[in-house]
Amino acid sequence: MSARYHCLIYSNSYHQARNALSELAEFAVKYDTDGIDIYFLNNSAVERNVRNPDDVRTLFNKIQPSGVTNIGTTLEKLISEYLDDLDEAEEKSGRAGMKKIKHVNYIVITDGEATDDPESVIVQAAKRLDSKFCPITQIGIQFVQIGPLQSAARFLAELDDALVRKHRIRDIVDTTRYSGKKLNAETLIKILVGGINRRVDAEGARVFRADHQGEEGLGKVIKS
Repeated sequence: MSARYHCLIYSNSYHQARNALSELAEFAVKYDTDGIDIYFLNNSAVERNVRNPDDVRTLFNKIQPSGVTNIGTTLEKLISEYLDDLDEAEEKSGRAGMKKIKHVNYIVITDGEATDDPESVIVQAAKRLDSKFCPITQIGIQFVQIGPLQSAARFLAELDDALVRKHRIRDIVDTTRYSGKKLNAETLIKILVGGINRRVDAEGARVFRADHQGEEGLGKVIKS
């Protein structure tokens, strides 16, 4: 947790998200003094470096849900800014500078499918990371479904299962589909840590296979 800067993005399921994030803010500040950043998919309100549960509740009380789920647009803005920071660090100080940029995880909590195109945003981000030989944990995107909407479940399944095969890119997406249980901070933390560990384990297996197929140096280039 301490090495990663957390941006959290939400849709219309405000009550569960508010309560879960209030708990998460209190937990996260113990490990990351930057706190958490909160963005809304359907509102321009932003709260950065949140460390206090009361600040989370105050923010949510000011927001009114709307019907759009602009996952692609919101992710594109945030990821582009982050990757531009990586580019600048590399230009100034090389890989040593890039290592000073905290890894980032975006948790997208939504009860519906996107109303725009997050796939192309994710693919372009993964390609930029691959071109820089960034660690597999440099960027992670965790989609969390609240509510039983089947169209949302199908949308998340497509993002989780198909992008790597379809576009031959690194895996930066994990999804957690609706289980019938309420969302809380403990669940979010398990999702976050589980996604990181899964990507690291998967990358280790891929490098092992590549090494045995003669792709020298891949294991040296991609480090976490």
